[in-house]
Amino acid sequence: MRSLKKVLGLVGLIMGVAVQGVSAQPVPVADPTDLDPMVAPAENYRPLSLDEAIAVGLQNNLDVQVNRYSPYASELNSEAAWGAYDPVFSGQVGYAGTAIERTSQLEAQPITENSGVIGEAAITAMVPYWGAVLSVAFDSDRSTTNSNITAYSPRYESGLEFSANVPLLQGLIWNEPWTQVKISRLAYGASIDDFSTSVMDTVFSIIGTYWDLVARREKVRVATKSLSTTKALLEQTEVQYQVGVVSKVEVVQAEAGVANSEYELILARNNYRNTQDDLISAVLGNRLRPETDLLFNPTDDPKYSRVQPVDLNEAVTTAFVNRPELASAQKRIDQREVQLKFAKNQRLPSLDIDFRYRTLGVTGAKNPAEFVIPGLPGGNPKDVCGPQGLSCGGYGDTFGEYFDKDHQVAALAMVSIPLGNIRARKEVSKANIELRKASSQVTRLRQMIIKDVRASARGLLASAQGVEAAERRRVAAEEQLRAETIRLEHGESTPFDVLQRQRDLVDAQSQKIDALRAFRISQAKLQRDEGTILSERNVAIDQVRRLESNR
Repeated sequence: MRSLKKVLGLVGLIMGVAVQGVSAQPVPVADPTDLDPMVAPAENYRPLSLDEAIAVGLQNNLDVQVNRYSPYASELNSEAAWGAYDPVFSGQVGYAGTAIERTSQLEAQPITENSGVIGEAAITAMVPYWGAVLSVAFDSDRSTTNSNITAYSPRYESGLEFSANVPLLQGLIWNEPWTQVKISRLAYGASIDDFSTSVMDTVFSIIGTYWDLVARREKVRVATKSLSTTKALLEQTEVQYQVGVVSKVEVVQAEAGVANSEYELILARNNYRNTQDDLISAVLGNRLRPETDLLFNPTDDPKYSRVQPVDLNEAVTTAFVNRPELASAQKRIDQREVQLKFAKNQRLPSLDIDFRYRTLGVTGAKNPAEFVIPGLPGGNPKDVCGPQGLSCGGYGDTFGEYFDKDHQVAALAMVSIPLGNIRARKEVSKANIELRKASSQVTRLRQMIIKDVRASARGLLASAQGVEAAERRRVAAEEQLRAETIRLEHGESTPFDVLQRQRDLVDAQSQKIDALRAFRISQAKLQRDEGTILSERNVAIDQVRRLESNR
């Protein structure tokens, strides 16, 4: 809880000082000498721990912000693939009219005129997984005629049709919509793994930049102390020259030592400010402004602790389980396997079964122009509409005849066999090659992981040994400088020799600083290569993904 409060407090503090207009306090603005390496850094430091740098950086880092969108886009693609199974409504309505000159002696009128209004509506949907297509259609029409051989005018007809098209070979299960659903779902999982990889890289980069800044700060301190020491030596040499103890050459040597220390301090301060910008950019993202003079003061100490040799078998096993790159590559193998199944299915002949059932109802009003033949059914005009005649009524009466009188049933088998089938066979070969390629990439990645873990384990042990060696050198250099200074006081040495010992001490101190930096970065590198860097830093990938939606 205390750590969370510190992080939240830091976020508010940083946003207040790094963005103009957010807080009542103005952003620290660089003065004209701010970028001058000879000028000491301003005192507007903001304390920053490593955990706080990681927490704030994962909110603001531009690389994370860019990569955060990829899983969302992949998730939308995965959900959109299910749109192939959305029911589709279709419909049409229209009018038709004809006028045809008499072609039969039975027709009393010279020109037969027909007109009608038709309408149709249907809902069609594909069944997930199986690939069958189901449809329900409704149609109706109203027609009128002046023909004397038609019983109804107007005539009403409506029908309800149920149909199903079921693939038995090509398109069964591994059809294009279902294949896309499977592939897009795997792509979504791979995008999360890729995002985890980018977050791991960002955390490792922030850790490295943080310890870089600590090292640069310590080198500024060493260079400042070295300059102070060489100035004191110059003053001592000038006094000795004035009393005739040393020659002018020793004074010039001491002056050269001061100039060299000033040069080293200039470089150290310049590198320090550049690394400050690197950390500010990594932690605050686009909140770094040309006029911003914010400085971080790292509060974590790169303490050294003895390490034991790494169990390589355990480390590699851990990496195989936790590395998101390997999980992403495995999902791409799964994608290639799905594509191979689809290609093999498309190589099959097409054999579909089509079922249709249609029921309809027909009613209408007696055609006043109908010619009735006596003695035939319906020969009596009174029998045209009645128990022995036709069903007369309005449009709504057609529904009462569904599943009662007229209906149609059909079953149809359709087969299509491509001769040669070159394209489908080549697609199978291509899918096989892509699968083998993906498998080879996983094998190569596993080999790279083994190599990385071995190198990181070796590097951690070497950096620990380097810290111990650098410490021994630093202690020896301090003792040599102390002894050389005493010899100078007794006239047994020269300022040149003292300056040389001073340079040796500065080199030894810088080496110790670099060794500690390398040690801490080597620890993070091993965690990165094992895939445990997020858990070691208590970073939950789901929370990092949700940060954007909470902004």
